[in-house]
Amino acid sequence: MDDPSTQTTKILTHLSKTLSLSPPQSTHPPATLTGLPTSHTGTTYLFLSVSAHHPRLQIHSYPAIHWARAYISNIPTPSAPISLPSSTQETARDTPVLGLLSDALAGPAIRACVTKDLLHVRNFLAILSPVLEYIISSNANANSSSASAPTTNSSTAMDLDAPEPTTTTTPPLSSCLLHGLAGTLYLLRLIRHWVPSSAPLVCGAIVHVSEYLLGPHPWTCPSRLPSSSQPPHSSPPPPPEDTYGTTHGDLGIITQLVLTSPPLAASPSLISRLAALLDLQSPNGDWPGPSPTSPSQPPRSDVQQFSDAPPTPAQQESSETAAAAASQPRSRGFASGPQGLVISLLSLRPFFPSLHDRIDAAVDKAREFLWARAVDPEGPTEEVNLFYGSLSTALTFPKGPKRTHLLTQQPPSPNQPLSPPTNTNTTNTSQNPSTPSPSSSSTPTTPPTAGSVTTAPHPGSAYLHAVAERDMPRMIFYNDI
Repeated sequence: MDDPSTQTTKILTHLSKTLSLSPPQSTHPPATLTGLPTSHTGTTYLFLSVSAHHPRLQIHSYPAIHWARAYISNIPTPSAPISLPSSTQETARDTPVLGLLSDALAGPAIRACVTKDLLHVRNFLAILSPVLEYIISSNANANSSSASAPTTNSSTAMDLDAPEPTTTTTPPLSSCLLHGLAGTLYLLRLIRHWVPSSAPLVCGAIVHVSEYLLGPHPWTCPSRLPSSSQPPHSSPPPPPEDTYGTTHGDLGIITQLVLTSPPLAASPSLISRLAALLDLQSPNGDWPGPSPTSPSQPPRSDVQQFSDAPPTPAQQESSETAAAAASQPRSRGFASGPQGLVISLLSLRPFFPSLHDRIDAAVDKAREFLWARAVDPEGPTEEVNLFYGSLSTALTFPKGPKRTHLLTQQPPSPNQPLSPPTNTNTTNTSQNPSTPSPSSSSTPTTPPTAGSVTTAPHPGSAYLHAVAERDMPRMIFYNDI
């Protein structure tokens, strides 16, 4: 492993770059308030986290906690609780954002963590109160229904996300980390960790949210639903990682449930779900394995489906292009690839003794796959970021030569697109704004800023080097607490 002083230098370099390219703002237009992963709310937490790992570290002559306070100071606090759809005609896509992408929740949560003030904890719970009231009512209805018709959450790899019966007529609340209640659990756990005196206040909310996720409600995420602006079957089905991965899928939900309330690991439904996720690993260690129908393959046109007419030149070219894309190695990073599997399983392993052998085998195979791809000179070129790029690979290996090699191979890419937020009172030192092309439907739709911890190179690299000396480093916004 690198000399600690070298790691400190790298942390300082990347944090200084973050401050230069995306400094604290005096105002925050609503479009820039995109939750923990991609806004200054998350940058606040990055500096707070660094202050805990390296309390003596100073950036531009100030400790990291100073910069955390500077970033959070002008982020507005919501003036009203989250509103839920009142009509039963609303679709699941219309349900409110409740996960990491909700700045209405993330902002007050991070403010509470920075200030350690119970007033901000109570404000967070007040904003969440309509959701909790809905959950309590839904849980009561589910419990009364189960008394006469018990249901189960057990599943296999073939029907991991099959809809389960529910007695409500309104769409279920989103479940995933970025959009749903798994993200809510992370924020509640975050508050409980940084504000220990808040435990009596947040424990009830944790119980209710966990009970809802373990109840007879299907686990859903808006990313899995077809766009309401497009006709049915006009685009390929979502890739399997949106269903199973850390940010949009079941693996992230299981991880947040267990890390927030470890006794839940004894639930037969969670054991069954985790075992089913392990079944999805390919023999070469990739995860999840390719689906029977490649998500990159576009749907055949009506002429191709119902006619023997030969394809037109345009159709032939489209088919060949899709086939070539499907044959390329997928680069999905922590958000929905084998990096997310390893990082999750390392945290979950102590709580699932019956799956120890399978977890160990899955981790070993995934590491072999990731290492082979990392040292392959002809391998795919990946963006330099934590959630969707190459940075998370180093977090999957134990301290030693392989982690050191990966850390030294992660210089920020000069071509990484950066788009800092609007700033009316600070000189703009950033590169020209540009919007990256999403590589999959897992990628956030909001253009990343230079301060985005999950999608920009410097904040992500700063976090990576801040935790590089730990025996088992964790992922920020996921299992770091």
